[in-house]
Amino acid sequence: MSLTTPNPPTTPPPATLASQAVKVMAILIAILSGTLGALLAFMITRHLGATPLVAIGSAGASFLGVSGTVKYIEEKFHLL
Repeated sequence: MSLTTPNPPTTPPPATLASQAVKVMAILIAILSGTLGALLAFMITRHLGATPLVAIGSAGASFLGVSGTVKYIEEKFHLL
């Protein structure tokens, strides 16, 4: 008596789980999340008294960090 299934269910590979529209929307969500993070970082640093150049640098670093993190999470959910 065998303990394996005679016809194991076939699952599509992760690359075919997302259509082109879902991939585009996932990238747009990452970009918009990064933009929101950059705006918040800029506003907070300016409120705390930073110079405009420091605030822009902080916003740029926040944009890269937030959008990269969201993209990483989307890849783990097989959206990209």
